[in-house]
Amino acid sequence: MVSKKNTRLKIISMWREYVEILVRVVKKLYPETRICLVGGVAENRLTIYSDIDVVIVFKEKPSFEKAVDVRTRIWEEAEKEGLPIYAPIELHIIGEEDLGRYGKTICID
Repeated sequence: MVSKKNTRLKIISMWREYVEILVRVVKKLYPETRICLVGGVAENRLTIYSDIDVVIVFKEKPSFEKAVDVRTRIWEEAEKEGLPIYAPIELHIIGEEDLGRYGKTICID
C-alpha cells in the first residue's frame, strides 16, 4: 500500500527524476546506446495510471538473454542510485531497427 506521502499522483509527477537516474545509469553501463521515451510521456498524455516507457536502443537487436541481463544490470544500478522500487518504469531493450514500432519518440541523447 502506498502511503499518503507517496500518492500515485506524487509518484508519477516525479517521472523526470526517475528518468534522470536511468539516463545516468544507462550511459555509465552502456555508453553506446540511445535512450528514448515513448508512450504517454512522448505523446503528452501522461495520467496517474501511466507508466514511464523508457527504450534503451542498441545498434543491433540484443538476444533475449542479453536483454534480460541488460535490464537486470540497469535495475540493480538504478536502485543503488536512488530509483525507488515502486517507480512506474517500463524498460524496453531493443535494436535500432525496432525503434520505429514505438510511434512518437523523444530521444534524450
